[in-house]
Amino acid sequence: MNTRYAISDIHGNYRTFLNALDTIQLSPSDELYLLGDYIDRGPGSREVISHIFQLIKEGYRVNCLRGNHEQYMLDAFATDDFSPQNYWLKTGGGQTLDSYRTSKTDLHPIVDDHLKWMNALPYYFDIGDYLLVHAGLNFKSPDPLQDKKGILFSRRWYGDIDPGWLGDRFVVHGHTPIERHLIEAQLSDDHPYPAFNIDAGCFHYRPGFGHLCVMNLDNRSFDFLANADMDILAIRQERLV
Repeated sequence: MNTRYAISDIHGNYRTFLNALDTIQLSPSDELYLLGDYIDRGPGSREVISHIFQLIKEGYRVNCLRGNHEQYMLDAFATDDFSPQNYWLKTGGGQTLDSYRTSKTDLHPIVDDHLKWMNALPYYFDIGDYLLVHAGLNFKSPDPLQDKKGILFSRRWYGDIDPGWLGDRFVVHGHTPIERHLIEAQLSDDHPYPAFNIDAGCFHYRPGFGHLCVMNLDNRSFDFLANADMDILAIRQERLV
């Protein structure tokens, strides 16, 4: 029997991502939905995407969405304008560049394939009982699924949810890190919104964060994997001082 899983905001934490896949014992018959932000901040952005490529090559059913950080990288590489490049670097792009470097001046040629892949990523999946997006939906738009900016960047949108438009579906998203206990509280009967935020702030050091969350979409349960990559990032940063 296949199981459907969702993960968001891996943010270059490659070892943590592998631990998540081991924990759920992902099989080729399962469906894995990745909700964007594979890159930036963690030390293994290139490795995360390369592993996704390998899973797909091996026949795993991996479905990937675009996140705002993929958009930042695409924008930075699409222009010589310093502004989008600088913004990307300030939001974790420096760590991503480091993961692609073969020298101080050269990047691994695989970066071109990864950029092409990012540029082809969809903005949402409608899988019947769930709408999967990266950040959220702009319910003030006539068609929330056509507002790409809203899908990539929305925050604090729960109060605008239109139950008539959404129907029986639940929205699953990431983008806005919340503490683990708040993610778990979404399973309570008292949770007032038809939405699940599964961003457990994998790259954050603050108490309550620092986990990668895996949601089982079929039984509505969560697994939390503690960040296993922060030591690598700390060592790399020390070497650059």
